[in-house]
Amino acid sequence: MRCRAIAAAVVATAAAAAASTAAPAQAEPGLWDSVPPEIQLGIPASPGQGAWAGWYKEPVTMTVNATDNIGVGVIEWTRTGAHEDSGKVGGAGTSLTFTQQGVTNVDVVATDFAGLEAGAEYGVGLDLTDPTIAFGGSAANGQPIRRGEERRLEIGCADVPTAIISCQARIGQDRFGFGEPVPTAANGTYAVHVTAFDAVGRWTEKTFTYTVVDPLLQVTGDPAIAGNPTSATVGQTLTATGGAFAPAATRVDYHWQVAGQPAAVAPTYVVRAEDVGKRISLYASGHRADYVVANTRTVGSVLATPGAFEVAGRPTVSGTARENETLRIVRPAVTPAPQIIANYWTIDGSVVETDSPSLPLTGSHVGKTIECHQTYALPGYAEVRVPCVFADGSTSVTVVGIAAPPSGTDSAWSVLVPTALKGKATVGKKLRAVLPQLSGPAGGYAYQWLRNGKPIAGATGASYKVRKGDAKRKIAVQVTASTPHRPDVVSVSSAKKVRR
Repeated sequence: MRCRAIAAAVVATAAAAAASTAAPAQAEPGLWDSVPPEIQLGIPASPGQGAWAGWYKEPVTMTVNATDNIGVGVIEWTRTGAHEDSGKVGGAGTSLTFTQQGVTNVDVVATDFAGLEAGAEYGVGLDLTDPTIAFGGSAANGQPIRRGEERRLEIGCADVPTAIISCQARIGQDRFGFGEPVPTAANGTYAVHVTAFDAVGRWTEKTFTYTVVDPLLQVTGDPAIAGNPTSATVGQTLTATGGAFAPAATRVDYHWQVAGQPAAVAPTYVVRAEDVGKRISLYASGHRADYVVANTRTVGSVLATPGAFEVAGRPTVSGTARENETLRIVRPAVTPAPQIIANYWTIDGSVVETDSPSLPLTGSHVGKTIECHQTYALPGYAEVRVPCVFADGSTSVTVVGIAAPPSGTDSAWSVLVPTALKGKATVGKKLRAVLPQLSGPAGGYAYQWLRNGKPIAGATGASYKVRKGDAKRKIAVQVTASTPHRPDVVSVSSAKKVRR
């Protein structure tokens, strides 16, 4: 509290003059008033005690007033620290609300109508932050601890801007000392409740939990894949060995992995088709009552490779290589049984794949060389190609045509649609031959143009230019179709009469 005043005698005339006016004029200090104003600062009791008196845990409001025997003319205030502001009011006073955390110093000066001053200072502290609680040590919040294992729990309580006045921990109803080992004698989930209070009465509670679980088996030896192979083919069996634990496991499981993904749990593993190109590995898990399962390291890196077919001999071809006969491929014994069998016939160098192992021979095959092979495929196995062998032991045959029937009737193709002419039968224009349609393919064609049914000398092309000498005569064309090993087929078109 600071107080400023000037002592002086009270002059009656000055008092009378003051009484005769609506607003007393300020007199010279000390002439008629010697008593300075009294400042009243009103604020709720602080929850802080001792060194923390004047601190609050919530925003607080202070009333600022002053009294004087002749009246207060003005009240001025200034705040510094957490709040930075100032102001002045008349003698009626004001109120100041504190909302910012930290310390605010308030400086108040009141002046009465005689010019006498009084001063007051007050400090207000706000702690709007709850205490904090932190955990440390070898015990981790929410993590399991093995039964009988020693883990210590460190606890720290702090507060800003005041201080911690109480920080206590308990497990159930029992007090827990900071830095002590947490109880781990029996399985179960435990909670350490910690409560902290600061100097203004703010408080925080935080819970640390941990679960006591079975102890872990100790791995004393890794497993292995018998023979330590670097690769294995589809269908091959891999066998797991080893894997040791302390105390001794009552059961050991072997976990097979392919490309790092679970594949099977068994003492052995048969390489699958879908494993080809991937790495096979293994780890073991030990089991024992009242102990947590322990896993060994993953061992092995076996590359899965395609399997190989076992083929007993070569495909053999039955049948005679003659027109209108059928050749058939007979598959040899193949292990394992292929899923796909493809048949390939090579006809004069051109390869033809068929779903069926049979090849019906037609006139188009006559004189051509036939070979064949089969391919066998199965997922996970390397495809194999095996050439055929024919009945006489050769790897190829040549197709022969059928002989003429004993009755003397020919075996030529039949004409389905006869030869025709295309174009206008006019002198100077061209006529073209339209080939006949036969019951089978022809190897070649010969042309002879006819005038009134008789051959025209030199007219043996596929087209004929009508001449002046053909006027008023009939022109036709004769087409001869030739096929190896068959009689020729002759077809004559209808004749067209030539116009000039």
